[in-house]
Amino acid sequence: MESSADNVAFERVVNFPTRGIGNATIEKVREFARDNNTTLFQAAIAISPSLPTRASNALIGFTQLIEQMCDDAKHLELSEKVAHLIKASGLIEHYSNDKTDKAGSKKANLEELIAAAKQYAHDQDSDMSEVVGFISLASLDSSGDTNAPINQNVQLMTIHSAKGLEFPNVFLTGMEEDLFPSRQSKDEPHLMDEERRLCYVGMTRAMKKLSLSFAIKRFLYGQSLLAYPSRFLDEIPSEYTNSVKQKFGATMQNYQEDDVFNQDIDPEGQGQLSIGVTVRHAKFGFGTVLNFEGDGDSARIQIKFKQAGTKWLISSYANLEYV
Repeated sequence: MESSADNVAFERVVNFPTRGIGNATIEKVREFARDNNTTLFQAAIAISPSLPTRASNALIGFTQLIEQMCDDAKHLELSEKVAHLIKASGLIEHYSNDKTDKAGSKKANLEELIAAAKQYAHDQDSDMSEVVGFISLASLDSSGDTNAPINQNVQLMTIHSAKGLEFPNVFLTGMEEDLFPSRQSKDEPHLMDEERRLCYVGMTRAMKKLSLSFAIKRFLYGQSLLAYPSRFLDEIPSEYTNSVKQKFGATMQNYQEDDVFNQDIDPEGQGQLSIGVTVRHAKFGFGTVLNFEGDGDSARIQIKFKQAGTKWLISSYANLEYV
Protein backbone atom coordinates (compact mmCIF):
# COMPACT_ATOMS: atom_id res chain seq x y z
CA MET A 1 0.00 0.00 0.00
CA GLU A 2 2.82 2.42 0.79
CA SER A 3 4.48 1.59 -2.51
CA SER A 4 2.71 -0.15 -5.37
CA ALA A 5 6.18 -0.69 -6.87
CA ASP A 6 7.08 -3.20 -4.13
CA ASN A 7 6.89 -6.45 -6.09
CA VAL A 8 7.99 -8.58 -3.12
CA ALA A 9 5.11 -7.25 -1.02
CA PHE A 10 2.70 -7.90 -3.91
CA GLU A 11 3.76 -11.55 -4.13
CA ARG A 12 3.28 -11.99 -0.39
CA VAL A 13 -0.28 -10.71 -0.19
CA VAL A 14 -1.86 -11.25 -3.61
CA ASN A 15 -3.36 -14.59 -2.57
CA PHE A 16 -3.10 -14.48 1.21
CA PRO A 17 -5.58 -14.93 2.68
CA THR A 18 -6.79 -17.10 -0.21
CA ARG A 19 -8.60 -15.00 -2.82
CA GLY A 20 -8.90 -17.49 -5.66
CA ILE A 21 -5.84 -16.15 -7.46
CA GLY A 22 -3.90 -19.20 -8.63
CA ASN A 23 -0.28 -19.66 -9.64
CA ALA A 24 -1.15 -19.56 -13.33
CA THR A 25 -2.73 -16.13 -12.95
CA ILE A 26 0.20 -14.82 -10.93
CA GLU A 27 2.64 -16.09 -13.57
CA LYS A 28 0.73 -14.17 -16.26
CA VAL A 29 1.03 -11.04 -14.12
CA ARG A 30 4.78 -11.61 -13.83
CA GLU A 31 5.16 -12.10 -17.59
CA PHE A 32 3.24 -8.92 -18.37
CA ALA A 33 5.32 -6.97 -15.85
CA ARG A 34 8.58 -8.23 -17.38
CA ASP A 35 7.50 -7.63 -20.96
CA ASN A 36 6.24 -4.12 -20.25
CA ASN A 37 8.80 -3.06 -17.66
CA THR A 38 6.15 -2.28 -15.07
CA THR A 39 5.27 -3.29 -11.53
CA LEU A 40 3.30 -6.39 -10.63
CA PHE A 41 0.48 -4.26 -9.23
CA GLN A 42 0.14 -2.22 -12.43
CA ALA A 43 0.42 -5.41 -14.46
CA ALA A 44 -2.42 -6.97 -12.46
CA ILE A 45 -4.65 -3.99 -13.22
CA ALA A 46 -3.72 -4.07 -16.90
CA ILE A 47 -4.29 -7.76 -17.64
CA SER A 48 -7.37 -8.36 -15.47
CA PRO A 49 -9.91 -7.70 -18.28
CA SER A 50 -8.20 -10.21 -20.59
CA LEU A 51 -8.28 -13.12 -18.13
CA PRO A 52 -11.02 -15.77 -17.83
CA THR A 53 -13.97 -14.50 -15.80
CA ARG A 54 -13.13 -16.23 -12.53
CA ALA A 55 -9.46 -15.21 -12.54
CA SER A 56 -10.36 -11.72 -13.74
CA ASN A 57 -12.87 -11.16 -10.94
CA ALA A 58 -10.42 -12.42 -8.32
CA LEU A 59 -7.59 -10.18 -9.53
CA ILE A 60 -9.83 -7.13 -9.91
CA GLY A 61 -11.15 -7.78 -6.40
CA PHE A 62 -7.60 -7.74 -5.03
CA THR A 63 -6.47 -4.54 -6.78
CA GLN A 64 -9.69 -2.77 -5.83
CA LEU A 65 -9.25 -3.91 -2.23
CA ILE A 66 -5.78 -2.34 -2.07
CA GLU A 67 -6.99 0.90 -3.65
CA GLN A 68 -10.02 1.06 -1.35
CA MET A 69 -7.93 0.44 1.77
CA CYS A 70 -5.51 3.20 0.73
CA ASP A 71 -8.41 5.60 0.28
CA ASP A 72 -10.11 4.61 3.55
CA ALA A 73 -6.91 4.95 5.59
CA LYS A 74 -5.95 8.44 4.43
CA HIS A 75 -7.58 10.34 7.28
CA LEU A 76 -7.28 7.79 10.10
CA GLU A 77 -4.95 7.89 13.10
CA LEU A 78 -2.17 5.30 12.99
CA SER A 79 -3.80 2.84 15.41
CA GLU A 80 -7.15 3.14 13.59
CA LYS A 81 -5.37 2.74 10.28
CA VAL A 82 -3.54 -0.41 11.38
CA ALA A 83 -6.73 -1.91 12.85
CA HIS A 84 -8.72 -1.09 9.70
CA LEU A 85 -6.11 -2.51 7.33
CA ILE A 86 -5.72 -5.74 9.28
CA LYS A 87 -9.48 -6.27 9.36
CA ALA A 88 -10.08 -5.26 5.73
CA SER A 89 -7.29 -7.52 4.51
CA GLY A 90 -9.19 -10.53 5.81
CA LEU A 91 -6.40 -11.66 8.14
CA ILE A 92 -8.49 -11.56 11.33
CA GLU A 93 -11.29 -13.58 9.72
CA HIS A 94 -8.75 -16.00 8.25
CA TYR A 95 -7.11 -16.79 11.58
CA SER A 96 -10.44 -16.78 13.45
CA ASN A 97 -11.73 -19.54 11.18
CA ASP A 98 -8.59 -21.60 11.74
CA LYS A 99 -8.90 -23.27 15.15
CA THR A 100 -5.27 -24.40 15.43
CA ASP A 101 -3.00 -23.12 18.20
CA LYS A 102 -0.70 -21.53 15.63
CA ALA A 103 -3.57 -19.55 14.11
CA GLY A 104 -4.64 -18.38 17.56
CA SER A 105 -1.14 -17.13 18.19
CA LYS A 106 -1.08 -15.34 14.82
CA LYS A 107 -4.37 -13.60 15.63
CA ALA A 108 -3.04 -12.54 19.03
CA ASN A 109 0.05 -11.12 17.33
CA LEU A 110 -2.13 -9.02 15.05
CA GLU A 111 -4.03 -7.69 18.06
CA GLU A 112 -0.72 -6.83 19.70
CA LEU A 113 0.35 -4.99 16.55
CA ILE A 114 -2.76 -2.83 16.83
CA ALA A 115 -2.02 -2.20 20.50
CA ALA A 116 1.58 -1.27 19.71
CA ALA A 117 0.39 1.24 17.10
CA LYS A 118 -1.44 3.15 19.84
CA GLN A 119 1.83 3.67 21.68
CA TYR A 120 4.01 4.50 18.68
CA ALA A 121 5.49 7.99 18.58
CA HIS A 122 6.46 8.99 15.04
CA ASP A 123 9.63 11.00 14.48
CA GLN A 124 8.46 14.01 12.50
CA ASP A 125 11.96 14.47 11.07
CA SER A 126 12.02 10.97 9.64
CA ASP A 127 12.00 10.48 5.88
CA MET A 128 9.64 7.53 6.32
CA SER A 129 5.88 7.80 6.49
CA GLU A 130 4.23 7.07 9.82
CA VAL A 131 3.07 3.61 8.74
CA VAL A 132 6.43 2.61 7.28
CA GLY A 133 8.22 3.92 10.37
CA PHE A 134 5.97 1.91 12.66
CA ILE A 135 6.20 -1.30 10.63
CA SER A 136 9.96 -0.92 10.33
CA LEU A 137 10.24 -0.63 14.11
CA ALA A 138 7.86 -3.54 14.70
CA SER A 139 9.74 -5.83 12.33
CA LEU A 140 13.29 -5.04 13.41
CA ASP A 141 15.56 -8.09 13.47
CA SER A 142 15.65 -9.19 17.10
CA SER A 143 18.85 -11.14 16.83
CA GLY A 144 21.05 -8.15 17.62
CA ASP A 145 24.09 -6.79 15.80
CA THR A 146 25.73 -9.85 14.34
CA ASN A 147 28.95 -7.90 13.77
CA ALA A 148 29.43 -7.19 17.47
CA PRO A 149 31.28 -9.61 19.75
CA ILE A 150 28.84 -12.16 21.11
CA ASN A 151 29.64 -11.31 24.74
CA GLN A 152 28.53 -7.72 24.15
CA ASN A 153 25.12 -8.60 22.79
CA VAL A 154 21.75 -8.91 24.45
CA GLN A 155 20.16 -11.77 22.51
CA LEU A 156 16.40 -11.30 22.17
CA MET A 157 14.59 -14.49 21.15
CA THR A 158 11.57 -16.68 21.72
CA ILE A 159 11.85 -19.67 24.02
CA HIS A 160 11.34 -21.97 21.04
CA SER A 161 14.36 -20.50 19.28
CA ALA A 162 16.42 -20.76 22.49
CA LYS A 163 16.12 -24.55 22.70
CA GLY A 164 19.55 -26.15 22.91
CA LEU A 165 21.25 -22.87 23.84
CA GLU A 166 22.61 -21.70 27.20
CA PHE A 167 23.54 -18.25 28.52
CA PRO A 168 25.13 -17.01 31.76
CA ASN A 169 22.17 -14.70 32.42
CA VAL A 170 18.62 -15.20 31.20
CA PHE A 171 15.61 -12.90 31.55
CA LEU A 172 12.08 -14.26 31.05
CA THR A 173 9.60 -11.40 30.80
CA GLY A 174 5.82 -11.39 30.65
CA MET A 175 5.37 -14.05 33.34
CA GLU A 176 1.65 -13.32 33.63
CA GLU A 177 -1.64 -15.17 33.44
CA ASP A 178 -3.19 -14.93 29.95
CA LEU A 179 0.28 -14.29 28.55
CA PHE A 180 2.45 -17.13 29.86
CA PRO A 181 0.49 -19.34 30.19
CA SER A 182 -1.64 -17.98 27.38
CA ARG A 183 -5.36 -17.41 27.59
CA GLN A 184 -5.97 -20.24 25.10
CA SER A 185 -4.39 -22.88 27.32
CA LYS A 186 -6.52 -22.26 30.42
CA ASP A 187 -9.24 -24.73 29.49
CA GLU A 188 -6.98 -27.22 27.74
CA PRO A 189 -4.88 -29.32 30.17
CA HIS A 190 -2.59 -30.61 27.43
CA LEU A 191 -1.87 -27.06 26.26
CA MET A 192 -1.16 -25.96 29.82
CA ASP A 193 1.27 -28.86 30.24
CA GLU A 194 3.00 -27.88 27.01
CA GLU A 195 3.39 -24.28 28.17
CA ARG A 196 4.71 -25.50 31.52
CA ARG A 197 7.33 -27.57 29.69
CA LEU A 198 8.16 -24.56 27.57
CA CYS A 199 8.60 -22.45 30.69
CA TYR A 200 10.98 -25.09 32.05
CA VAL A 201 12.96 -24.94 28.82
CA GLY A 202 13.25 -21.17 29.16
CA MET A 203 14.34 -21.34 32.78
CA THR A 204 16.97 -23.97 32.16
CA ARG A 205 18.69 -21.84 29.51
CA ALA A 206 20.28 -19.93 32.41
CA MET A 207 23.75 -21.11 33.46
CA LYS A 208 24.23 -18.72 36.40
CA LYS A 209 21.34 -16.35 36.95
CA LEU A 210 17.67 -16.40 35.94
CA SER A 211 15.48 -13.30 36.23
CA LEU A 212 11.69 -13.60 35.94
CA SER A 213 9.42 -10.58 35.67
CA PHE A 214 5.77 -9.67 35.32
CA ALA A 215 3.92 -6.40 34.87
CA ILE A 216 1.36 -4.94 37.26
CA LYS A 217 -0.44 -3.49 34.24
CA ARG A 218 -0.03 -4.39 30.61
CA PHE A 219 -1.34 -2.85 27.40
CA LEU A 220 -2.90 -5.93 25.84
CA TYR A 221 -5.58 -6.54 23.22
CA GLY A 222 -5.88 -2.79 22.67
CA GLN A 223 -6.47 -1.82 26.30
CA SER A 224 -4.66 -1.35 29.59
CA LEU A 225 -5.28 -4.40 31.78
CA LEU A 226 -4.27 -5.37 35.28
CA ALA A 227 -1.95 -8.35 35.14
CA TYR A 228 -1.86 -11.40 37.40
CA PRO A 229 1.45 -13.17 38.11
CA SER A 230 1.87 -16.43 36.22
CA ARG A 231 0.97 -19.64 38.04
CA PHE A 232 4.37 -20.92 36.96
CA LEU A 233 5.97 -18.53 39.45
CA ASP A 234 4.02 -20.12 42.29
CA GLU A 235 5.34 -23.53 41.28
CA ILE A 236 8.97 -22.55 41.94
CA PRO A 237 10.17 -23.66 45.40
CA SER A 238 10.50 -20.52 47.52
CA GLU A 239 14.00 -21.46 48.73
CA TYR A 240 15.28 -20.89 45.20
CA THR A 241 13.80 -17.42 44.72
CA ASN A 242 14.39 -13.84 45.73
CA SER A 243 11.90 -11.16 44.72
CA VAL A 244 11.84 -7.45 44.07
CA LYS A 245 8.65 -6.00 45.49
CA GLN A 246 7.02 -2.62 45.79
CA LYS A 247 6.64 -1.59 49.42
CA PHE A 248 3.52 -0.07 50.93
CA GLY A 249 3.49 3.66 50.19
CA ALA A 250 6.40 3.45 47.75
CA THR A 251 6.44 4.78 44.23
CA MET A 252 6.55 2.36 41.33
CA GLN A 253 10.27 3.11 40.91
CA ASN A 254 11.22 2.56 44.55
CA TYR A 255 11.84 -1.16 45.00
CA GLN A 256 13.64 -3.07 47.71
CA GLU A 257 15.69 -6.06 46.63
CA ASP A 258 16.23 -9.55 47.97
CA ASP A 259 12.92 -10.10 49.76
CA VAL A 260 11.92 -13.74 49.98
CA PHE A 261 8.69 -14.61 48.14
CA ASN A 262 6.99 -16.00 51.24
CA GLN A 263 7.68 -13.00 53.46
CA ASP A 264 5.58 -12.94 56.63
CA ILE A 265 3.21 -9.99 56.90
CA ASP A 266 1.35 -8.73 59.93
CA PRO A 267 -2.31 -9.87 59.62
CA GLU A 268 -3.43 -6.57 61.14
CA GLY A 269 -1.89 -4.66 58.26
CA GLN A 270 0.68 -2.91 60.43
CA GLY A 271 3.60 -4.66 58.78
CA GLN A 272 4.96 -4.18 55.28
CA LEU A 273 2.27 -4.87 52.70
CA SER A 274 3.76 -5.84 49.36
CA ILE A 275 2.41 -6.11 45.86
CA GLY A 276 2.40 -9.75 44.85
CA VAL A 277 1.50 -11.08 48.31
CA THR A 278 -1.09 -13.88 48.36
CA VAL A 279 -4.09 -13.30 50.62
CA ARG A 280 -7.28 -15.13 51.50
CA HIS A 281 -10.68 -13.51 51.90
CA ALA A 282 -13.57 -15.24 53.66
CA LYS A 283 -15.92 -14.74 50.69
CA PHE A 284 -13.71 -14.32 47.63
CA GLY A 285 -11.04 -16.90 48.42
CA PHE A 286 -7.39 -16.64 47.41
CA GLY A 287 -5.97 -13.69 45.52
CA THR A 288 -2.90 -11.59 44.91
CA VAL A 289 -2.37 -7.97 46.00
CA LEU A 290 -2.05 -5.73 42.93
CA ASN A 291 -2.13 -2.22 44.38
CA PHE A 292 -3.02 -0.13 47.40
CA GLU A 293 -3.78 3.48 48.24
CA GLY A 294 -4.39 5.63 51.29
CA ASP A 295 -3.54 4.78 54.88
CA GLY A 296 -5.16 4.10 58.23
CA ASP A 297 -8.79 2.98 58.36
CA SER A 298 -9.45 4.35 54.87
CA ALA A 299 -6.65 2.40 53.17
CA ARG A 300 -7.83 0.45 50.14
CA ILE A 301 -6.26 -2.70 48.66
CA GLN A 302 -6.69 -3.92 45.11
CA ILE A 303 -6.71 -7.72 44.90
CA LYS A 304 -7.09 -10.05 41.96
CA PHE A 305 -8.92 -13.15 43.20
CA LYS A 306 -8.59 -16.40 41.30
CA GLN A 307 -12.34 -16.95 41.15
CA ALA A 308 -13.97 -13.59 41.87
CA GLY A 309 -11.83 -11.34 39.69
CA THR A 310 -10.28 -7.99 40.64
CA LYS A 311 -11.75 -6.01 43.55
CA TRP A 312 -10.89 -2.97 45.68
CA LEU A 313 -11.39 -3.64 49.41
CA ILE A 314 -11.14 -1.37 52.44
CA SER A 315 -8.28 -2.73 54.48
CA SER A 316 -9.89 -2.29 57.89
CA TYR A 317 -13.00 -4.26 56.86
CA ALA A 318 -11.51 -6.87 54.57
CA ASN A 319 -10.24 -9.21 57.34
CA LEU A 320 -7.63 -10.62 55.01
CA GLU A 321 -5.48 -13.57 55.92
CA TYR A 322 -1.96 -13.30 54.53
CA VAL A 323 -0.56 -16.63 53.35
